[in-house]
Amino acid sequence: MSRRALGAVLALGAALVLTGPAPPAAAAACSGSSGVTVVVDFGSQGGIQVGCAAGDPSSGLSALHSAGFSATGTQKDGPAFVCRINGAPAADRCIVTSPANAYWSYWHGSRGGSWTYSTLGAARYNPPSGSVEGWSFGAGARPGIAPPAAPAPPAPKPAPKPTVAPPVAPRPSTPGGAPGPTRTSGAPAPGPGAPAAGSTRSSTGATASRSGAAPSTSDSSSAGATSSGPSAVAGVATEDPGPPGSVASDPAPAPSSRRTVGALALGGALVLGLGTAGILVARRRRTFG
Repeated sequence: MSRRALGAVLALGAALVLTGPAPPAAAAACSGSSGVTVVVDFGSQGGIQVGCAAGDPSSGLSALHSAGFSATGTQKDGPAFVCRINGAPAADRCIVTSPANAYWSYWHGSRGGSWTYSTLGAARYNPPSGSVEGWSFGAGARPGIAPPAAPAPPAPKPAPKPTVAPPVAPRPSTPGGAPGPTRTSGAPAPGPGAPAAGSTRSSTGATASRSGAAPSTSDSSSAGATSSGPSAVAGVATEDPGPPGSVASDPAPAPSSRRTVGALALGGALVLGLGTAGILVARRRRTFG
């Protein structure tokens, strides 16, 4: 085998090893705060493509692959120097470092910010989650678009409207819907016919009028007996005569009042007899004197 044919076989094998399998490309920037957005500007090779490396890739080269782009290194420097992205430029044989007017420059950026040229190779730089990686083919110009802006935060969900319970009609306490009686604390209401609180019915005057019919005398014994009569009668009359409207019957004379009346009659007769006897004696003395 000639040296030229051997060199072609070795170059093809090295390209296959350095390129590696490429995952399917993402069509847009990362939609959340995680992951790394990758912008590739092909320049004269054809347009700008944007992809998303989900998660937290460990290096810029890993982010390029995870975003769906393939990369080819050189035979001299290996995969650390990116010679082609998605096979462009096809004219570069990727044996030694690409010329300064036609190479892939490497950039860093933040969402909605600006580009910064990388001072480290893609294999040594670890992009933070949520950042933007940029690649641009040409003479070292920055990518043709700015780093994509961060996604807008989700709109807050409207608060649910409070549920107002319908008013509940009060339930009647008695049949027919009429409100029940209201009980208040305190003494119970007096019943029909009962005397009002604090009032005392007395029949002393009536008793006194009845007792006035008894004969009076100056005798101390009869006076004492007469005074005891109304007390006894008053004691009987002060009792509750019954409900209003009823006719109170005269109480029967007490035995003590009957004895008093008899004693008064007997005393009167005795006094009358003694007076009559005295008059007769006085007349006889005048006659025989």
